[in-house]
Amino acid sequence: MNDGKMQTLPEIFPVSMKRKLSVLAASFAGGGLYALALPPVNGWFLIFFALIPLFYCGVYCRWRFALLCGWIWGLGWSLFAYNFLREIHPAVPYMLAPVISLWPAVFAGAASLLGSRFFRRSTFTSPWRQDIPVKGLICYLISAAALFTVLEWTRCYLFVWNDLSVTLWRVPILMQIARITGRYGVSLLITMVNAGIFAVIFSKKCLLPAAVTAIYPVLCLIYGAYRMNCEDVPADKVIWKCALIQGNLPQQRVASPKQIVDSITLYVALSETLREEKPHTVIWPECAIPIPLRSSAPLSALYRQQVSQLGMPMLIGTLDFTLTGEMTNSALLIRENGRFGGKYDKFHRVPYGEYVPFRNMIPESLVKAFDMGRDLAAGEELKPLTVTDDIRAGTAVCYEGVFSYVAAGFARNGANVLAAISNDVWYPESSEPEQHLANAVMRCVETGLPMVRCGNNGGSGVVSAKGVFSGYIGSVADRPELLREQAAGIVTAETSRNPEITPAVRFENAIVYLLLMLIITTVVCGKPRLETKDPL
Repeated sequence: MNDGKMQTLPEIFPVSMKRKLSVLAASFAGGGLYALALPPVNGWFLIFFALIPLFYCGVYCRWRFALLCGWIWGLGWSLFAYNFLREIHPAVPYMLAPVISLWPAVFAGAASLLGSRFFRRSTFTSPWRQDIPVKGLICYLISAAALFTVLEWTRCYLFVWNDLSVTLWRVPILMQIARITGRYGVSLLITMVNAGIFAVIFSKKCLLPAAVTAIYPVLCLIYGAYRMNCEDVPADKVIWKCALIQGNLPQQRVASPKQIVDSITLYVALSETLREEKPHTVIWPECAIPIPLRSSAPLSALYRQQVSQLGMPMLIGTLDFTLTGEMTNSALLIRENGRFGGKYDKFHRVPYGEYVPFRNMIPESLVKAFDMGRDLAAGEELKPLTVTDDIRAGTAVCYEGVFSYVAAGFARNGANVLAAISNDVWYPESSEPEQHLANAVMRCVETGLPMVRCGNNGGSGVVSAKGVFSGYIGSVADRPELLREQAAGIVTAETSRNPEITPAVRFENAIVYLLLMLIITTVVCGKPRLETKDPL
């Protein structure tokens, strides 16, 4: 008897370790598929397979091992998807990845607990197609897909960049559901497809579970086809004709007087080339000139003089000040006569770029790597700028354009078009400018408003209310979001004088609360089949 045990144990251990290593490798690969679905690769179809390893952990793994697999999955995603941050500091991607990977780790652990509630793992004899109870599998797949979406909602409060919905930014037919549900409805579409494919691969009785998980994606596809074929020509249509100026100037933490003068000269000269086009508004990107427009400094006086002499209505991204003297990152509206016409102060600042949270608790050597030497003040309201009698532009400044609540706030406060002024020149070689554009496209679908976007080094053009990047400036026609050159051009955005508020704006995040209720209902009402003996 003892001899039999001694012969069996050495066989069991290698098999178990081999399987565990295989699951860990598959988890890392799944996260990598997520990264490949994002810019610059844009392999969007890969996202429909990326979550399968996490669903697998919920069925076959104990929650502790599932936590590890989810964390490894997160590393496979974040190390590649956030690799562009190396241009800020080589250590940043490696510092961020272990933290952001906690979210998929929590999901995988929770999915394992869900799995233990709905079916007995001890009856599974192999890691492949099993006779999983149909009802339990359906409950598991639906609740797990909803749970991933809810957890992503919590993640986006801290790390909004590159959520699941961004992977479909070049597939507008699948994005249209965001007009009703917001970005998380698109995330749910993706998780449901992953759940259905998992059922087909790993369950013998897969027909009904796959059919149930396909209901929502099919409805999204039908709605998307309907929306893409709608003309959407409002009776009170208005047109905003904009001159976009893209200087493609290098970013200077501390610019010399000569660099400042050269910047002013370049942007004024590029603007002059479009004078005969008679644009409604000339738009300069975020901090095109590295000094405040409104200050007592001699170079600021030169800056104001040059802008005033242009004699054109302008929307300029520049540093400015509050009434108490705090510096802000702002969008200033300048009338044709050179007078100040209004401003918007950036509401959502970039942490560790425009302000440093917990500054006194972080080593000074690390702070110096990315600190600009001052903390900018935040704006107080999401108020659109009245650019013309017919155009009210909700003007997002750079990073805040990726936040749904910012665009929704503009829409609720009366905006009938979105504007975005950006400066991604901090990332001269990586895919960050393209990722920035991809993250912002969904705002148009959610709000039902077009966006005019002006960047210092790319992504300048118009995004339609359906999320299609259309009008652009520069010389690259096939991939204008990759353009990195000095350019100036005219684009037009069509919108309604008084557009309707979309359901996504009116009922912001409602789908998340519905999914929370669905998870609770499924877990409470689903018949538990608790089992302590798990395979892994």
